[in-house]
Amino acid sequence: MDQIRLTGVRAVGKHGVLDFEHERAQTFVVDATLFLDLAPAGHSDDLHDTVDYGAIAKGIGAIIEGDHVDLIEKLADRIASMILEYPAVAQTQVTVHKPSAPIVVPFDDVSVTVERSRETTSAASQVHHAIIAMGGNQGDVVATLRDAVRSIDGLASTQVTGISPLYRTDAWGMPDGTPDFYNAVVSVTTKLSAMELLRGLQRIEAEHGRVRTDHWTSRTLDLDIIDFDGQSSDDPDLTLPHPRAWQRAFVLGPWLALEPDAELPGEHAGSVAQLLHESTDRDHIDEIADDWMVESPTGYGTDDLACDANNAGDADDMGEAYDAIDSSDLPEGTAAAKVAALASAQLEPASKRAVISLDSPATDAEQQFRMAIVTLDGIPGNQVEGISPLYHVSQLDGLPDKMAAVIQISTRMGAHDLIEALSNVEASVGEDFDLDLIDMEGVTCDEPDCKVPWPTARNHAAVLAPWLDMDPDARLGKDPVSFLLAMAPDTAQVGLLTDNWIIGGTL
Repeated sequence: MDQIRLTGVRAVGKHGVLDFEHERAQTFVVDATLFLDLAPAGHSDDLHDTVDYGAIAKGIGAIIEGDHVDLIEKLADRIASMILEYPAVAQTQVTVHKPSAPIVVPFDDVSVTVERSRETTSAASQVHHAIIAMGGNQGDVVATLRDAVRSIDGLASTQVTGISPLYRTDAWGMPDGTPDFYNAVVSVTTKLSAMELLRGLQRIEAEHGRVRTDHWTSRTLDLDIIDFDGQSSDDPDLTLPHPRAWQRAFVLGPWLALEPDAELPGEHAGSVAQLLHESTDRDHIDEIADDWMVESPTGYGTDDLACDANNAGDADDMGEAYDAIDSSDLPEGTAAAKVAALASAQLEPASKRAVISLDSPATDAEQQFRMAIVTLDGIPGNQVEGISPLYHVSQLDGLPDKMAAVIQISTRMGAHDLIEALSNVEASVGEDFDLDLIDMEGVTCDEPDCKVPWPTARNHAAVLAPWLDMDPDARLGKDPVSFLLAMAPDTAQVGLLTDNWIIGGTL
């Protein structure tokens, strides 16, 4: 089998059995050999057909600099597990050197070597459901949490399936002046094991400057697995369910908003709704935004939301309506929760089906698409209902080839607002990435900034082919999409790549 070798990867960490090794950092050196099939990369010259050894080197460094372990045997096992998260790697050999080990006789080096192989049982392909809690209070926390959601969705064989509203949590029990925390919860499906998912989350934390010290400090980013398929585990590296989730309102509140029927398993089992009601810190959290995954030029806060609501109508009318709400019908919290409830109670527009096209010439277009879908699904009132296969589009005149796909959503947004949201998502995902509203149920619009149906869609196979694959009975206006595709002038330039790309597998 082919090999990639990383030798001499250095980082400092606090690992060892002796007491002083818990406090004093020392250098560790790692050699890693990756066993995999490199023939596809040799033919394609494409990074997607191999592994990014730079990312693996960073992951090794993050583990060395991460949580303390007594034995370098454990350190080697963690590194091997991280490497095997990369689907292309079938086997790995990891050697951890401890050149400054506290040995009283002269020596050159001490090292431990482990060999690990990817599981080949059917369990390795099982799709799991996990709940991940997110939080932080240092730096631009909202931007960090957005990027963390996208990074989680980018983990191998992992798909973010739900994103909670954003909450702000008092830093109660911590020194005066400690910044408030921002918290959210995401749900994912993944083919990774619980431990593999944990290692991926720890890498994401490290990439955002997280330094683990103790449980009660400020941090740039905190990612915790709260539940994984309802499993129970006493492993000190990963206790499941999370041992303190049952009493943490900043976990329970976002989780309840995301999954109203959620149940926490384990020793403190119960409905998340009841556990939140019984939590002692439930008055210390406030829901502040449910559209936070769409970047905004202004920050989020209770005052901002109250101001927006009051600006929507006459202040006296708003006050009367506000007072008319029965507070017993609302989750406990501050005015922001009441204003948000009022806004949704005053107007509940009917959902409409909308078809949206995605295309990009970027080398990471597949990842861009997945990020955009997660973001769109997280916008209040939106629900992704269908995702097409991924298509390759050959370009003429020397232009770079593209990838294309189509999604169908149900939305409570109007056409103008949806188009504006698509523009914001485009900006947050990357350059040369296009999102277009192709069609919207019951809507016809011919304005400069709102054209529905999209005028040229009927002539583009890059839209029609994935749309037809997603919905064989689809119609654009009065014409079947199947008929329009047969007549499209560029049909020969479009080809199916894969129909299972959304779960995060490699092409």
